[in-house]
Amino acid sequence: MSNHVDWTDPYGDRRGRWYKGNLHTHTSPASECGQVALDRVLKLYAQAGYDFLAISDHMTLTEAAGHKLAIIPGLEWNSAAGEHTGIYALDRGILRRCLKIQDHRRLLKFLAGKEALVVLNHPNWQLSPHYRREQLRAKGPYDGIEVYNFVIERLQGCAISTDKWDDLLAADRRVLGLASDDSHIEADIGGAAVFVRARRKSARDILDAIRRGNFYCSCGGMRLSGIRRLGDVIAVAAEGGQEMQAVGDGGRVLARVKGPKISFDLSGWPTSYVRFTAYGPGSSMAWTQPFFKGL
Repeated sequence: MSNHVDWTDPYGDRRGRWYKGNLHTHTSPASECGQVALDRVLKLYAQAGYDFLAISDHMTLTEAAGHKLAIIPGLEWNSAAGEHTGIYALDRGILRRCLKIQDHRRLLKFLAGKEALVVLNHPNWQLSPHYRREQLRAKGPYDGIEVYNFVIERLQGCAISTDKWDDLLAADRRVLGLASDDSHIEADIGGAAVFVRARRKSARDILDAIRRGNFYCSCGGMRLSGIRRLGDVIAVAAEGGQEMQAVGDGGRVLARVKGPKISFDLSGWPTSYVRFTAYGPGSSMAWTQPFFKGL
Protein backbone atom coordinates (compact mmCIF):
# COMPACT_ATOMS: atom_id res chain seq x y z
CA MET A 1 0.00 0.00 0.00
CA SER A 2 1.10 3.59 -0.53
CA ASN A 3 2.86 4.85 2.55
CA HIS A 4 5.36 7.10 0.80
CA VAL A 5 3.16 9.97 -0.41
CA ASP A 6 3.95 13.50 0.74
CA TRP A 7 0.34 14.65 0.68
CA THR A 8 1.32 18.30 1.06
CA ASP A 9 3.25 18.12 -2.23
CA PRO A 10 3.35 14.82 -4.19
CA TYR A 11 5.43 16.56 -6.88
CA GLY A 12 8.17 17.84 -4.61
CA ASP A 13 10.76 15.46 -6.07
CA ARG A 14 11.52 17.03 -9.46
CA ARG A 15 14.28 14.65 -10.48
CA GLY A 16 13.93 12.54 -13.62
CA ARG A 17 11.52 12.95 -16.53
CA TRP A 18 7.91 12.18 -17.36
CA TYR A 19 7.02 8.71 -18.66
CA LYS A 20 3.68 7.83 -20.25
CA GLY A 21 1.91 4.60 -19.43
CA ASN A 22 -1.23 2.56 -18.86
CA LEU A 23 -1.89 0.21 -15.96
CA HIS A 24 -5.20 -1.38 -16.96
CA THR A 25 -4.78 -3.57 -20.04
CA HIS A 26 -6.44 -6.81 -21.15
CA THR A 27 -5.23 -9.37 -23.68
CA SER A 28 -6.59 -12.40 -25.50
CA PRO A 29 -7.02 -15.20 -24.59
CA ALA A 30 -5.97 -14.58 -20.95
CA SER A 31 -9.00 -12.32 -20.32
CA GLU A 32 -12.34 -13.35 -21.79
CA CYS A 33 -13.07 -9.66 -22.42
CA GLY A 34 -9.74 -9.12 -24.23
CA GLN A 35 -9.85 -9.36 -28.01
CA VAL A 36 -6.24 -8.49 -28.89
CA ALA A 37 -3.27 -10.85 -28.58
CA LEU A 38 -0.50 -9.93 -26.16
CA ASP A 39 2.20 -9.28 -28.77
CA ARG A 40 -0.17 -7.04 -30.72
CA VAL A 41 -1.10 -5.10 -27.57
CA LEU A 42 2.57 -4.46 -26.77
CA LYS A 43 3.28 -3.33 -30.32
CA LEU A 44 0.33 -0.94 -30.46
CA TYR A 45 1.17 0.72 -27.14
CA ALA A 46 4.79 1.17 -28.18
CA GLN A 47 3.67 2.71 -31.47
CA ALA A 48 1.32 5.03 -29.56
CA GLY A 49 4.28 6.50 -27.66
CA TYR A 50 3.79 4.76 -24.33
CA ASP A 51 6.84 4.12 -22.17
CA PHE A 52 5.43 1.58 -19.73
CA LEU A 53 2.54 -0.82 -19.43
CA ALA A 54 0.92 -3.24 -17.02
CA ILE A 55 -0.99 -6.24 -18.34
CA SER A 56 -3.90 -6.67 -15.93
CA ASP A 57 -5.76 -9.72 -17.14
CA HIS A 58 -8.65 -10.97 -15.01
CA MET A 59 -7.47 -13.31 -12.24
CA THR A 60 -4.40 -14.17 -14.32
CA LEU A 61 -0.75 -13.15 -14.10
CA THR A 62 0.30 -12.63 -17.72
CA GLU A 63 4.04 -12.41 -18.30
CA ALA A 64 5.07 -9.86 -20.91
CA ALA A 65 8.27 -8.31 -22.24
CA GLY A 66 9.56 -6.50 -25.28
CA HIS A 67 8.80 -3.63 -27.64
CA LYS A 68 10.94 -1.30 -25.48
CA LEU A 69 8.17 -0.93 -22.89
CA ALA A 70 8.89 -1.12 -19.17
CA ILE A 71 6.48 -3.81 -17.95
CA ILE A 72 4.95 -3.59 -14.47
CA PRO A 73 3.58 -6.98 -13.33
CA GLY A 74 -0.10 -6.81 -12.50
CA LEU A 75 -3.54 -8.35 -12.64
CA GLU A 76 -7.19 -7.45 -12.17
CA TRP A 77 -8.71 -9.25 -9.23
CA ASN A 78 -12.50 -9.56 -9.29
CA SER A 79 -15.24 -11.17 -7.28
CA ALA A 80 -18.77 -12.27 -8.06
CA ALA A 81 -19.94 -9.08 -6.34
CA GLY A 82 -18.15 -6.98 -8.95
CA GLU A 83 -15.25 -5.79 -6.80
CA HIS A 84 -12.70 -5.23 -9.56
CA THR A 85 -9.28 -4.31 -8.19
CA GLY A 86 -6.01 -3.58 -9.98
CA ILE A 87 -2.98 -4.99 -8.16
CA TYR A 88 0.59 -4.16 -9.25
CA ALA A 89 3.78 -5.47 -7.67
CA LEU A 90 7.31 -6.32 -8.68
CA ASP A 91 7.13 -9.38 -6.42
CA ARG A 92 5.13 -11.84 -8.49
CA GLY A 93 4.68 -14.00 -5.40
CA ILE A 94 2.37 -11.32 -3.99
CA LEU A 95 0.28 -11.39 -7.15
CA ARG A 96 0.08 -15.20 -7.21
CA ARG A 97 -1.03 -15.21 -3.58
CA CYS A 98 -3.83 -12.76 -4.45
CA LEU A 99 -5.20 -15.22 -7.00
CA LYS A 100 -5.90 -17.67 -4.17
CA ILE A 101 -7.98 -15.16 -2.17
CA GLN A 102 -11.71 -15.00 -2.92
CA ASP A 103 -12.95 -12.40 -0.43
CA HIS A 104 -12.32 -8.69 -1.09
CA ARG A 105 -11.94 -7.77 2.57
CA ARG A 106 -9.34 -10.49 3.05
CA LEU A 107 -7.59 -9.42 -0.15
CA LEU A 108 -7.17 -5.83 1.04
CA LYS A 109 -6.10 -7.00 4.48
CA PHE A 110 -3.45 -9.27 2.93
CA LEU A 111 -2.11 -6.45 0.76
CA ALA A 112 -1.83 -3.99 3.65
CA GLY A 113 1.85 -3.29 4.17
CA LYS A 114 2.93 -5.18 1.04
CA GLU A 115 5.08 -3.54 -1.63
CA ALA A 116 2.15 -3.24 -4.02
CA LEU A 117 -0.13 -0.66 -5.61
CA VAL A 118 -3.84 -1.37 -5.07
CA VAL A 119 -6.46 0.44 -7.17
CA LEU A 120 -10.25 0.10 -7.08
CA ASN A 121 -11.31 0.09 -10.72
CA HIS A 122 -14.07 1.99 -12.57
CA PRO A 123 -16.28 3.03 -9.61
CA ASN A 124 -18.96 4.42 -11.92
CA TRP A 125 -19.24 1.49 -14.32
CA GLN A 126 -22.81 0.30 -14.96
CA LEU A 127 -26.06 2.11 -14.26
CA SER A 128 -25.95 0.62 -10.77
CA PRO A 129 -22.42 1.84 -9.93
CA HIS A 130 -19.65 -0.65 -9.29
CA TYR A 131 -18.71 1.02 -6.01
CA ARG A 132 -21.10 3.29 -4.14
CA ARG A 133 -19.69 6.14 -2.06
CA GLU A 134 -20.39 4.42 1.22
CA GLN A 135 -18.67 1.28 -0.05
CA LEU A 136 -15.54 3.17 -1.01
CA ARG A 137 -15.44 4.84 2.41
CA ALA A 138 -15.90 1.53 4.22
CA LYS A 139 -13.35 -0.46 2.25
CA GLY A 140 -9.65 -0.40 2.81
CA PRO A 141 -6.89 -0.03 2.93
CA TYR A 142 -6.22 0.71 -0.74
CA ASP A 143 -4.02 3.18 -2.61
CA GLY A 144 -6.27 4.76 -5.20
CA ILE A 145 -9.29 4.66 -7.47
CA GLU A 146 -9.69 5.13 -11.18
CA VAL A 147 -11.00 8.65 -11.72
CA TYR A 148 -11.24 8.00 -15.45
CA ASN A 149 -11.74 4.72 -17.32
CA PHE A 150 -11.78 5.05 -21.11
CA VAL A 151 -13.62 1.83 -21.97
CA ILE A 152 -16.66 3.00 -19.97
CA GLU A 153 -17.16 5.66 -22.67
CA ARG A 154 -18.69 2.87 -24.78
CA LEU A 155 -20.36 0.97 -21.91
CA GLN A 156 -23.10 1.76 -19.41
CA GLY A 157 -22.18 4.11 -16.63
CA CYS A 158 -19.84 7.10 -16.40
CA ALA A 159 -16.16 7.06 -17.35
CA ILE A 160 -15.32 9.84 -14.86
CA SER A 161 -15.37 9.12 -11.12
CA THR A 162 -13.96 12.35 -9.67
CA ASP A 163 -17.18 12.78 -7.65
CA LYS A 164 -16.33 9.73 -5.59
CA TRP A 165 -12.68 10.74 -5.36
CA ASP A 166 -13.66 14.09 -3.87
CA ASP A 167 -16.02 12.39 -1.45
CA LEU A 168 -13.12 10.28 -0.18
CA LEU A 169 -10.65 13.17 -0.03
CA ALA A 170 -13.13 15.35 1.86
CA ALA A 171 -13.45 12.54 4.41
CA ASP A 172 -9.63 12.58 4.75
CA ARG A 173 -9.26 9.28 2.90
CA ARG A 174 -5.99 10.10 1.17
CA VAL A 175 -6.16 8.08 -2.03
CA LEU A 176 -4.57 8.58 -5.43
CA GLY A 177 -6.49 9.20 -8.64
CA LEU A 178 -5.61 7.24 -11.76
CA ALA A 179 -6.79 7.05 -15.37
CA SER A 180 -6.67 4.03 -17.64
CA ASP A 181 -7.64 2.68 -21.02
CA ASP A 182 -8.95 -0.60 -19.60
CA SER A 183 -8.29 -1.72 -23.16
CA HIS A 184 -10.22 -4.67 -24.57
CA ILE A 185 -10.08 -3.94 -28.31
CA GLU A 186 -7.63 -2.01 -30.48
CA ALA A 187 -9.86 1.08 -30.49
CA ASP A 188 -9.48 1.32 -26.69
CA ILE A 189 -5.73 1.84 -26.88
CA GLY A 190 -4.52 5.39 -26.29
CA GLY A 191 -7.63 6.94 -24.77
CA ALA A 192 -6.07 7.62 -21.36
CA ALA A 193 -2.69 7.65 -19.63
CA VAL A 194 -0.78 8.23 -16.44
CA PHE A 195 2.30 10.44 -16.72
CA VAL A 196 4.86 9.50 -14.09
CA ARG A 197 7.97 11.47 -13.12
CA ALA A 198 10.70 8.91 -12.48
CA ARG A 199 14.47 8.82 -12.59
CA ARG A 200 14.67 5.96 -15.06
CA LYS A 201 12.45 4.06 -17.44
CA SER A 202 12.32 0.96 -15.31
CA ALA A 203 9.40 -0.88 -13.74
CA ARG A 204 10.89 -0.36 -10.29
CA ASP A 205 11.44 3.39 -10.62
CA ILE A 206 8.07 4.02 -12.27
CA LEU A 207 6.06 1.96 -9.78
CA ASP A 208 7.89 3.62 -6.89
CA ALA A 209 7.06 7.08 -8.29
CA ILE A 210 3.39 6.14 -8.66
CA ARG A 211 3.27 4.90 -5.06
CA ARG A 212 4.72 8.29 -4.02
CA GLY A 213 2.03 10.14 -5.99
CA ASN A 214 4.46 11.77 -8.41
CA PHE A 215 2.19 11.47 -11.43
CA TYR A 216 -0.85 12.97 -13.08
CA CYS A 217 -3.45 11.33 -15.29
CA SER A 218 -5.21 12.39 -18.45
CA CYS A 219 -7.55 11.53 -21.28
CA GLY A 220 -7.73 12.75 -24.86
CA GLY A 221 -3.99 13.37 -25.10
CA MET A 222 -3.93 16.20 -22.54
CA ARG A 223 -0.52 16.93 -20.97
CA LEU A 224 0.58 19.12 -18.10
CA SER A 225 3.73 21.18 -18.59
CA GLY A 226 4.27 22.28 -15.00
CA ILE A 227 3.21 21.41 -11.43
CA ARG A 228 4.90 23.24 -8.56
CA ARG A 229 4.15 24.22 -4.97
CA LEU A 230 5.96 27.10 -3.24
CA GLY A 231 4.65 27.60 0.26
CA ASP A 232 0.88 27.75 0.00
CA VAL A 233 0.87 28.74 -3.67
CA ILE A 234 0.44 25.99 -6.23
CA ALA A 235 0.95 26.63 -9.94
CA VAL A 236 -0.19 24.26 -12.69
CA ALA A 237 0.20 24.66 -16.45
CA ALA A 238 -1.20 22.58 -19.31
CA GLU A 239 -0.14 22.26 -22.92
CA GLY A 240 -3.01 23.65 -24.98
CA GLY A 241 -5.10 24.17 -21.86
CA GLN A 242 -8.29 26.15 -22.39
CA GLU A 243 -9.52 26.21 -18.80
CA MET A 244 -7.92 25.36 -15.45
CA GLN A 245 -9.85 24.61 -12.28
CA ALA A 246 -8.85 24.32 -8.64
CA VAL A 247 -11.17 21.85 -6.90
CA GLY A 248 -11.59 21.46 -3.13
CA ASP A 249 -13.62 19.62 -0.50
CA GLY A 250 -16.49 17.63 -1.96
CA GLY A 251 -15.77 18.70 -5.55
CA ARG A 252 -16.30 22.45 -5.10
CA VAL A 253 -14.69 24.54 -7.81
CA LEU A 254 -12.64 27.07 -5.84
CA ALA A 255 -11.12 28.89 -8.81
CA ARG A 256 -11.53 28.85 -12.57
CA VAL A 257 -9.11 30.42 -15.07
CA LYS A 258 -9.49 30.62 -18.83
CA GLY A 259 -6.23 29.65 -20.48
CA PRO A 260 -3.35 27.21 -19.87
CA LYS A 261 -2.14 28.31 -16.39
CA ILE A 262 -3.46 28.68 -12.88
CA SER A 263 -1.87 29.87 -9.63
CA PHE A 264 -3.79 29.13 -6.44
CA ASP A 265 -3.11 30.16 -2.83
CA LEU A 266 -4.39 27.29 -0.68
CA SER A 267 -4.07 29.21 2.60
CA GLY A 268 -7.01 31.49 1.89
CA TRP A 269 -9.66 28.79 1.53
CA PRO A 270 -11.67 26.71 4.04
CA THR A 271 -10.77 23.40 2.37
CA SER A 272 -8.52 20.57 3.51
CA TYR A 273 -7.07 19.96 0.05
CA VAL A 274 -6.99 21.20 -3.50
CA ARG A 275 -6.55 19.30 -6.74
CA PHE A 276 -6.45 20.64 -10.28
CA THR A 277 -8.29 19.78 -13.48
CA ALA A 278 -7.11 20.99 -16.88
CA TYR A 279 -9.50 21.15 -19.82
CA GLY A 280 -8.22 21.16 -23.38
CA PRO A 281 -9.57 20.80 -26.92
CA GLY A 282 -12.61 18.59 -27.34
CA SER A 283 -13.11 16.39 -24.29
CA SER A 284 -9.44 16.21 -23.28
CA MET A 285 -8.73 16.55 -19.55
CA ALA A 286 -5.93 16.08 -17.03
CA TRP A 287 -6.01 15.67 -13.26
CA THR A 288 -3.31 16.29 -10.65
CA GLN A 289 -3.04 14.48 -7.36
CA PRO A 290 -4.42 16.40 -4.35
CA PHE A 291 -2.37 18.81 -2.24
CA PHE A 292 -3.37 18.78 1.44
CA LYS A 293 -2.81 21.70 3.79
CA GLY A 294 -0.98 19.59 6.33
CA LEU A 295 -0.72 16.17 7.87
